[in-house]
Amino acid sequence: MERSSVTDYRSVSAELRRAYDAKAEQRDANPVQEWKVALWTQFLRGLQAEGMTSLLEIGAGPGQAGRFFKDGGMKVVCTDLSPEMVRLCREKGLEAYEMDFLRLAFPDGHFDGLFAQNCLLHVPKADFAAVLREIRRVVKPGGLIYIVMHGGRSFEGVREADFYEPKRFYALYTDDELQLILERFFRVLSFEVIGREESSSDSFQAISLRNHR
Repeated sequence: MERSSVTDYRSVSAELRRAYDAKAEQRDANPVQEWKVALWTQFLRGLQAEGMTSLLEIGAGPGQAGRFFKDGGMKVVCTDLSPEMVRLCREKGLEAYEMDFLRLAFPDGHFDGLFAQNCLLHVPKADFAAVLREIRRVVKPGGLIYIVMHGGRSFEGVREADFYEPKRFYALYTDDELQLILERFFRVLSFEVIGREESSSDSFQAISLRNHR
């Protein structure tokens, strides 16, 4: 069951922090899915091909992707709402900070690239444009951005069947809806749909972007 609602980022961030703090160790112990590693590899090669070396990962979780990119030669900075996730990132030797998407405490154009995996889906739709502007601000003009979202359908609210406590807020988009929004801020290089089955509208959306600020 899902409960639709309209809210703002600040009202959901405290509960998201509690939910992810409670699951941090469990998420860190989960094996990384091969399809995710394939996406990380694809993005890393794109950064390397253009001589890009600095990468910001937002919503970094326990730092599995961040460690992958660091091992690939990138200078990685991780941020997450959850202090427990930040702790796990630091235990992996990553530079990591507790930070939300609306207030990325970095100078303009500070990073060559940005990676966001299954985190922007927690941003209420009313705040999504503001978060995208903040992403655009901290990435250099011409920089590369890679976003992975869970979606394929339009929804905003709390999933009552969620096994996290507190139950998490989600904002999902159809493919066309998401692409139109992203095109307002970036140049869309590719938009890949992963894992959609005929019986379900849910999927993962993997989008490669170039910052043209």
